[in-house]
Amino acid sequence: MFYAYVKLFFGPLVRIYLRLKVRGSDRIPAKGPAIVVANHASFLDPIVLGSACPRKIHFIVLQTMYDWWRLRWFYWGMQTIPVRAEEGDPRAIRLALWRLKHGQLVGLFPEGARSGDGVMREGKMGVALLAALSGAPVIPCFIQGAFESLPPGVAFPRPARVTVSFGESMQFKRAGGAKRDRADLESFSSELLAAIARLKEEPGAGLPGCDRERAASPRVSGNP
Repeated sequence: MFYAYVKLFFGPLVRIYLRLKVRGSDRIPAKGPAIVVANHASFLDPIVLGSACPRKIHFIVLQTMYDWWRLRWFYWGMQTIPVRAEEGDPRAIRLALWRLKHGQLVGLFPEGARSGDGVMREGKMGVALLAALSGAPVIPCFIQGAFESLPPGVAFPRPARVTVSFGESMQFKRAGGAKRDRADLESFSSELLAAIARLKEEPGAGLPGCDRERAASPRVSGNP
């Protein structure tokens, strides 16, 4: 209920103040597990992504967010998944897998932290590992305009036009059915980051009237 109230409060503000446009929301499955991943350049990213997604997202956030006692109650109420900075936090992975096993959405930013300048960085392999262990589809997403509204060092969001574009789902597949290895994870991670970046260039990105629009572009394969 807390998540619903927060979305009910922030949703209209985001859509009006940031002129939020959503593309490809029909690419989010109506039910069942999925991993939603996006570029990360602003503190606004989880807010706009949660507002744009038609389903509840359980975001994976850094444990340091829970260390801020004034905000701990908020992250707890939003049912986020805390993860320690080191890659491969087993407790966070178990909790994320539990969420996916019960047909829920898990959201994370593969870059691991804000880019700082709006330019996408190389991704960590946490998404690939979670996709390999769970078998859940991965939905790439590109957030455009959040960095211009709230870049690092700015205390309050500026008026801007923010577009959230959801891409076609991708599936982790092991080469030849072999046991997963680091090369498979790295390959899938690279393909995923490329799919996110391509969403920026899809026809209609950032244009008015593009809500729920499915752009006419080739389907992205999840097979590295």
